[in-house]
Amino acid sequence: MLKITTIGGGNGQSNLLDGISEYLGDSIQVSAIVSMSDDGRTTGSLMKKFQDELDLHLPPPGDLRRCLFSLSKSKYKAYFRLIFEYSFLTEEKIKNFTVLDLFDQVHRELLFFGRAGDFKEEFENFEEEKGDLYMYITKEFGEKLDYILPLSSELKGHKFGNILMGLLYYNLNKDYDKMLDFMHELLQVGGNIIPVTTKKAFIRAVLGNGEVIETQDRISNVAEYSSGIADLELMNSSIDATHHTKACDAILESDYILIGPGDLFTSTISNFIIGGIQNCIQKTNAKIIYIGNNTNKGGETMGLTALDFLNKVERFVGRRIHIFIANNRKPKLSPEEFEKFQKSISVKGGDYIFVSPGEKSELSRRKVELIEADLLGEKSYYKHSKKKLMKVLKSLFFKT
Repeated sequence: MLKITTIGGGNGQSNLLDGISEYLGDSIQVSAIVSMSDDGRTTGSLMKKFQDELDLHLPPPGDLRRCLFSLSKSKYKAYFRLIFEYSFLTEEKIKNFTVLDLFDQVHRELLFFGRAGDFKEEFENFEEEKGDLYMYITKEFGEKLDYILPLSSELKGHKFGNILMGLLYYNLNKDYDKMLDFMHELLQVGGNIIPVTTKKAFIRAVLGNGEVIETQDRISNVAEYSSGIADLELMNSSIDATHHTKACDAILESDYILIGPGDLFTSTISNFIIGGIQNCIQKTNAKIIYIGNNTNKGGETMGLTALDFLNKVERFVGRRIHIFIANNRKPKLSPEEFEKFQKSISVKGGDYIFVSPGEKSELSRRKVELIEADLLGEKSYYKHSKKKLMKVLKSLFFKT
């Protein structure tokens, strides 16, 4: 069986894993190495609470959370996807909830406050099977149902999945691997989700003019840069971050390594500056595939071309990319649609990028195999279509 390892983070990686789970199924063995430099939004807020109240570093659970349920084979997968992404409304303190209380609270809010949204009918079906579902949860958690997380801050705004993973980490002897092992079993994950590191991995970008932008959240969300990003480094507090041993094992055992798609520096390259990862990639016999982004992005990658993306990935990977997969379709958007496209959180004023004739010649000279196809999703102006991308990957993996 082919062994595939994905390296990335954010929505790009979880979308890729969704596609692998749906379209490639049991035909491959997949591992996912996930960036651990996230420090923003709800994930960053929970990490700060752990540090301030418990004097404990919580490795960011957000990207791992999405990857875990993307590869879930549980018959309750849709249910877990819904509740793991749910943000609580209650202003009650986190420390007042056991695990069982958290499940009860999310159910109350989804049903009584109409928060199920597009999943309302699907969630109501789960309500009909609530007895079976609670039996499953009770069996899997056992005594863990009584665990609590002693944080005095409000539950409001935090995602169920992040709170659950943080709570388990705290109660399982502060052992992140034990928490992840349990999550794999609970969700019946059809693969191996691996944090690139469990050490502190805060990053900073050095711009071409010498300016430094610290933390993943600021790098990703600064709309305008005074200069392009010239380098990405670990911050001083994270300089000793070393790779998870399972990450290196997956890289060395792989037949193919898939890099991207996702934010270039904060989700993708942030993996390769972790101590030891580049060395592991130097030793692997796997074919390395880079799945290019469909657009550049205001701030982080504004003005970069398709080849610029590839060049920066190669620089931090430390070796040649064998195969470059790129989108070649530009949708016809109305002025209103184009404005909406540019305002989206993943574009922020950027634009579509395509491999130019000159770049094709350069790739040919460097013996990089270029595969171009229509990869755009029908419901999104910038995301990859899982079905289209899997068709390309399937033809590569199985030479069909």
